[in-house]
Amino acid sequence: MEDKKITLELTGKQYADLVKLVFLGSLVTEEISEDESLAGFTAIQQKVYAASGAGKGNLYIAYDNKEDEYFLAEDLEAELTDLIEEYDESRFWETLVMRLTLRDLQKKFSQKELQEMPDDKGNKEMEIIHNYYISEFDDHDIDNLTVVRMKKV
Repeated sequence: MEDKKITLELTGKQYADLVKLVFLGSLVTEEISEDESLAGFTAIQQKVYAASGAGKGNLYIAYDNKEDEYFLAEDLEAELTDLIEEYDESRFWETLVMRLTLRDLQKKFSQKELQEMPDDKGNKEMEIIHNYYISEFDDHDIDNLTVVRMKKV
């Protein structure tokens, strides 16, 4: 597959969606990974952006002559940045609730009890705790969340 060239025919809407996917994907990989196998992503991103025919009237891509680099048009980048912020907010709450749920489940039951517990009972216990935290954070955000043994800062 590596040596085979692939040609895609896209409508303008499909190309716009591809540009968004490439931007979001590169944002995520650049932000969290130093994996060298991902190093080629920037070249692919530039290739996708270059296919836009960047120039006057292009709503998606702009070109920087000085840097010899394509980048998202300001409006589109702002729109996608808002989307990322919504995603981050959602992931924050999902992760917080799940970690607190698992912590409390492990406090309530021993490891042996959890291993021997029928799945339906474990799932029910987990659902009760999970729903408690969902309700708490929906009602009070993080206002009631404290670190009990916090050193003075």
